[in-house]
Amino acid sequence: MSQIELKNVTVELDGKLLLENVSLLINDGEYVGLLGPTGSGPSYILQVISGLLKVTSGQILIDEIDVTLSPPEDRHVGFIFEQFNLFPHLNVLGNLLFGPRMRREDLEIKTKVAREIISLVRLDGREDAYPKELSGGMQQRVGIARAVTAGAKIMLLDQPYRALDAKIREEMRFEIREIVKDLRLTAVHATHETEEAMIISDRIAIFNEGKIEQIGTPEDVFINPSNLFVATFLAESNIWEAEGANEKVSIGNLSFDLEEESTGKGKVVIRHQTCNLFIDEPEGPNVFSVKVLKIRILGEFIRFTVKVKDNIEVVCREMLNMKWKNPDQFIDQQLFLQIDPSEIKFYKQI
Repeated sequence: MSQIELKNVTVELDGKLLLENVSLLINDGEYVGLLGPTGSGPSYILQVISGLLKVTSGQILIDEIDVTLSPPEDRHVGFIFEQFNLFPHLNVLGNLLFGPRMRREDLEIKTKVAREIISLVRLDGREDAYPKELSGGMQQRVGIARAVTAGAKIMLLDQPYRALDAKIREEMRFEIREIVKDLRLTAVHATHETEEAMIISDRIAIFNEGKIEQIGTPEDVFINPSNLFVATFLAESNIWEAEGANEKVSIGNLSFDLEEESTGKGKVVIRHQTCNLFIDEPEGPNVFSVKVLKIRILGEFIRFTVKVKDNIEVVCREMLNMKWKNPDQFIDQQLFLQIDPSEIKFYKQI
């Protein structure tokens, strides 16, 4: 296992600022997700750690050793991309031994090591298989095994599951994390998908325009987003201009109770899945009579668009179950909307 530390890292390329003053500590054996929109920074961080992208200023330390100027081959880093990048003319064992053979290492010792790693990545009996004979998930495991055989202590994963179909992708998220933990590697995983980051990460760093907006456990960043960008990036949300006073916030004539005190003008964020709909009026705070305008089925969910007073539209997400059987029957009907005060986020205008 290895510790990684970035200190005030800035990267400029062709006049464009890719990373700005990024500091990040990744502990031994930690699996850290880097999450953000395309071009916001996660993939650049992987390239900086690996040595494929030079920093303009700042430091990269691995196990407290400054590797800022070290070439990639001296950093003991394995890189797993979206594309599998296996040698098609070599079988599994041959792919693992390619690096050691080029470096003229003792192949007898390395073959023994490679076979042990093949077992650890759950590819027993497939040593003689060629890449075209393996599933996408198996090929990703070969990529990890090859990097570990070559001496990698750090695994960098750049959107590794994007080329896989949905079912395999879901399985691999859990499987690769388990393998990385079993191999006692430190992992840094870049993705644009919130669900993926939430599943695989011990901690998540959320990027926007080359900067870290927030870092924390998946639960912490999701439940306690530090700002408007994080709150709306992590989940589909209703967003309104609003004004806060004491423990209330108002959108026109519509007023919500909050859990925390708010003052001044700002924006209110209420995530779709926290807007709860009822056929019968519930008890408690923030209950409103609403009219259903639109309904859309999204797989296992239903998205309702409802109208509250003053023609304010709210989007709600409910599970598709017996309660909402034949959902089209609710169009133009009255339902009741309830929102827990703790789920309403108010971000004061700066």
